[in-house]
Amino acid sequence: MMDSTAQKQPRLWDDAAIIGGWTLLFLVAGLAYWPGLGGPFVFDDFGSIAALGDRGGVKDWETFKAFVLGGHAGPTGRPLALLSFLLDANNWPADPLPFKRTNLLIHLLNGALLGVLIGQILRLLQFEKKNARWIALVSTACWLLHPFLVSTTLYAVQRMAQLATLFVFAGLIGHLYGRSFLATNAKKAYLIMSASVAVFTFLAMISKENGILLPLLIGVVEVTVVSSQQPRPAALNRYWSVIFIVAPSAVIGLYLIEKTLSGGFFEISPPRDFSLYERLLTQPRILADYLKHWFVPELYTTGVFQDHFIKSTGLLSPVTTVLSTLLHIGVISVAMIKRRKWPLVALAALFFYASHVLESSVINLELYFEHRNYLAAAFLFLPLVALLQKKVSGQLFFAIAVAVTLLLAGFTRYSASIWADYPSMVEASARKAPTSARAQAQYSMQLYNVQRYDESLQVIDTAIQNMPNNFSLRMMRNTILCEMGILAASDFDRSANLISASIYDPRSFNLYTKFASSVAQQRCPDVSIEAVRDMFVDMLQVPKNADPLSLRYSQIKYFLGFTSVYAGESSQAVSAFEESLRSRPGASHAMRMAAQLASRNYYDEALYFADLALQQLDRDSQLILQSGRVGADDIREFQAVVRADKEAAQKESSVRETTE
Repeated sequence: MMDSTAQKQPRLWDDAAIIGGWTLLFLVAGLAYWPGLGGPFVFDDFGSIAALGDRGGVKDWETFKAFVLGGHAGPTGRPLALLSFLLDANNWPADPLPFKRTNLLIHLLNGALLGVLIGQILRLLQFEKKNARWIALVSTACWLLHPFLVSTTLYAVQRMAQLATLFVFAGLIGHLYGRSFLATNAKKAYLIMSASVAVFTFLAMISKENGILLPLLIGVVEVTVVSSQQPRPAALNRYWSVIFIVAPSAVIGLYLIEKTLSGGFFEISPPRDFSLYERLLTQPRILADYLKHWFVPELYTTGVFQDHFIKSTGLLSPVTTVLSTLLHIGVISVAMIKRRKWPLVALAALFFYASHVLESSVINLELYFEHRNYLAAAFLFLPLVALLQKKVSGQLFFAIAVAVTLLLAGFTRYSASIWADYPSMVEASARKAPTSARAQAQYSMQLYNVQRYDESLQVIDTAIQNMPNNFSLRMMRNTILCEMGILAASDFDRSANLISASIYDPRSFNLYTKFASSVAQQRCPDVSIEAVRDMFVDMLQVPKNADPLSLRYSQIKYFLGFTSVYAGESSQAVSAFEESLRSRPGASHAMRMAAQLASRNYYDEALYFADLALQQLDRDSQLILQSGRVGADDIREFQAVVRADKEAAQKESSVRETTE
């Protein structure tokens, strides 16, 4: 009896210590992220989350369907991620705090699931239970507190990546749990495993498309951890493996091959400034950079400004392309060859590369994003923590673990404090990434807005020197000089000749709008609105800009209409606006045109485009997933104001004629 009590006491202390460790970890993580919860929405948040207000808020079944099923962030629309945003708000504009708070809670939940998953893996490898629990805790702490994941957790829209990761972790846990019954109750085992793969792959996919990688990642766990077990576990049924693991993985492989062999593999397709071939060449360098940031963490990275990475144009351009490629081939080869001898090393490596198969290959996405490592980095610290636990004493292991996790927590808190304020994010990113055109442009405009004009110009001039072929920066420079009233006609003509001969980037719409508005308001007297219109006319001489079905064409035609309005040529404005609408129909687009016409007293023309907007709304209302940013009531209210202004103008004209 005394022996039994004596045995229970250490176990109780161990349990209490583990529970205390996890509690402390979640508390530290919450404190580390706390400063960033008050930060603003940024970039893609406005594309996806702002749709909450498209129909006056999500307030009934129709608006619910329009928002949740009307997503455009990926092929699936990511409805589950959009549904989760309704936990935080149902209209726009909204307070970003609830969104970021929910993201943090999901991050903590993912940490808990990762801890469970690592515990399962270590038990399969026959680690002693006490050691396994501490290794799982420390490994999870390194992932949960790593500063490289701050941009995923505090970037509200990246909940999509978080939720996909959550369901992948849950699917892996379910698979390993079901597999544990394989030797004793095969029917139960296959039922659980089948449900785990099917249900969690689906849930992950409708959160973000790379959730389709769950079967492949289960395959990684099978060929590393499971295959290295001693004694060998019961083998999976061959037909089940083909249906639930091999076939889905093969579909992904065939899709990527088709993308590689498709036409245009070597062609640059705007808005990207790289071809799929160049993207594929660049990814080995990017993956190496991801690994560097993971194993050598920094206080702050470039955050959301990730256009700084210079593309590879050949295996030796730059030479790090071939060196990085050889590094990854070597790591993957060693992982495969030694997967049974070093299962944790193989798991960490192959899981990392398998998680990057979609987003870091030949799909035409941006080159670099930190959030692609949220899932991929899950096991990278696990082999190191397990080795450390094995090689040093318990006290030293504990001391090193505490020191490393506190260091990571400190880095994360610093990074989160920068995320608390958009100007600080912009400045930090601009200093960190001198070749990020977006960061430099944002920083320059930020300096301009606080009347630090000389510094603003210095930033943009330096950026143009670093990136001479980035025409958005030249337009930004024109805008700043115009706002200062010192843009010379000769300076504008030189930049306009360069800009008009290039392929227009639709992402620069707001920038061109700002410049055209500044000229229209006569902020820079030396530059005429006709000269700006001529620049847009010349843009259409570039074949890719002149494709009537492209967004580029629609936007350029809109600018032609805009400049024609302010040049006093209403018929040309109407013609250009109509062509823009034919290329890209939309009620909001039509109302933007109507507003421009009304502002210059072209009342009949404004009413005409308002009628077109109403017609567009009628067509949209027949499509369940279509939503507009203006409603019929808004348009009719606009028409009433325009008619009233028109009548007032007519009366004023009549009175003037009578007086004369």
